[in-house]
Amino acid sequence: MEVSKIRQLFKKYMLGHTSGEEQQAVDQWYQLFDADVLPNMDEAEQARVKQEIWRGIQPQIVVAKTFYLRRPWISAAAAILLLAGVGATWFMFHSRSRAPRYATYTTRVGERITIHLGDGSLLALNAGTTIRVPEDLSKTRTLQLIDGEAFFDVKTNPDLPFIVESGPVRTTVLGTSFNVAAYKDMHTLTVGVVSGKVRIATNHEQLQVLERDQELIYNKANRQMRVASVDESLPGWKEGRLVFNDVSFDDMVILMEKNFGISISTTADHVKSTRYTTELPTGMDPEKAVQVLAAIHHLKVRVVSPHTVIYE
Repeated sequence: MEVSKIRQLFKKYMLGHTSGEEQQAVDQWYQLFDADVLPNMDEAEQARVKQEIWRGIQPQIVVAKTFYLRRPWISAAAAILLLAGVGATWFMFHSRSRAPRYATYTTRVGERITIHLGDGSLLALNAGTTIRVPEDLSKTRTLQLIDGEAFFDVKTNPDLPFIVESGPVRTTVLGTSFNVAAYKDMHTLTVGVVSGKVRIATNHEQLQVLERDQELIYNKANRQMRVASVDESLPGWKEGRLVFNDVSFDDMVILMEKNFGISISTTADHVKSTRYTTELPTGMDPEKAVQVLAAIHHLKVRVVSPHTVIYE
């Protein structure tokens, strides 16, 4: 139906001049508000939608008040414009109900799981990881890695690219296997390609194409990226190995907590400045794992609840 005809119908409805058939049509339109199942949204998404609805309604309210003071007969036209604005905003909100629905997967401390996706792709999650996956992968294959590390073995579909959003970095592939480490509390984010090719983009439009055995290392603090050769241990975590390859104290602490559930601290500057390189079985006793890590780097360990302290 044309916009002009819709406005005429609403005008007649507001003035009580609609026929029985027209009255029924408008009433059925109103009933759609209750018939639709609205999407599940978190508090931030709900607040954003409310703001968009208010931005659509507010200008019409101003017009209605202004014209009402001038000529009484124009109030009906203003009401129609207001209703049209509400209708347009409702259609915008209604379209959101058709937005992709996501399933959220989370692994606990020390837990690793493998997920077989509906499109034939395989997804492996490391410990302490949270990821959102579309329920219907026939419409979109954009996944959101919220926190942690995941390995992707992607089924090829040239018509529907596989995309992983991990903070400021967006990884797009057609068919390949790659690893993304995007822990929220770590300063760097890495994408390592095991097979195939991926395209990397950031929020700041930096583009990089990675091929097999290449790894992108993105510094979240200064937004700089560099490409290096993939470490041969990638992804060792899938085989039950926690591999440290010249990592900082802060990153080591995060990974030890994710994998062993143990909190490590220190007051020694030398310990904080040490770079850590070792390999630990993830099935090892947590206290034993810390002792081995410390011994390799010629350090000592003591427990000061609730932390395990490393010192010289």
